[in-house]
Amino acid sequence: MISASRSEAAAQGGVLAPGWQTSAARHELKYVGPASRAGAMEALLVAHCPPDPDFAENVVHSVYFDTLRLAAYWDKADGQYVKEKLRLRWYEPGDGHAWLESKFRVGALGGKRRKRIAFAPPERPDEVALTALVREHLTVSLQPVLWLSYRRLRRIAPDGRARIALDRDVSVRWAGSMLAQRRPPGRLPFFVVEVKGDHAQPAPWLSRLIGRYARKTALSKYGLCVDHVRGGCV
Repeated sequence: MISASRSEAAAQGGVLAPGWQTSAARHELKYVGPASRAGAMEALLVAHCPPDPDFAENVVHSVYFDTLRLAAYWDKADGQYVKEKLRLRWYEPGDGHAWLESKFRVGALGGKRRKRIAFAPPERPDEVALTALVREHLTVSLQPVLWLSYRRLRRIAPDGRARIALDRDVSVRWAGSMLAQRRPPGRLPFFVVEVKGDHAQPAPWLSRLIGRYARKTALSKYGLCVDHVRGGCV
């Protein structure tokens, strides 16, 4: 794993250094469905769930980092109790900044720590510069693995129990030299729905709604995209 001690500290509300924000731990479930049904999934969510009042929709960009042995990927794939992954995330439209985010999971609960930094989105990532950026803020040596983008629609369950995100038009924009590629970067054949909240399971009606076009998955978007680029099945 990248750093179990950092994950455990974050789960307890610890902050690594000034400038880092820590979220409360919560449950997070993921569902994956075929890209051809993303429009139908969006229509259902729009019809039944009100929009997020702050950020209803935007385009999300993330560069994910990992060790040369893909420790974060394998910790998730192997079902490790403590897991962590690091990403650099920015939004479109942007404001000249990005968020360096450490997502952690301890058992069934997960959260994240993040730090806002000045950042100009590149046309193509500079692997050396990105590795140096992570080392500057986290004093760890991790490599950029892939650049992922998607359009995110954010809704809220009517009962307020959960926040729902639909990620569609998912694309790998770039894959790093450390990742053995059997498929080229490009549009991916799936959409993802994330359900986040204080409860281990969403309300039955919401499970049925999402289940019309998607199935629950244990993998993250990072894991799904690594599998796709390496030639695996989603």
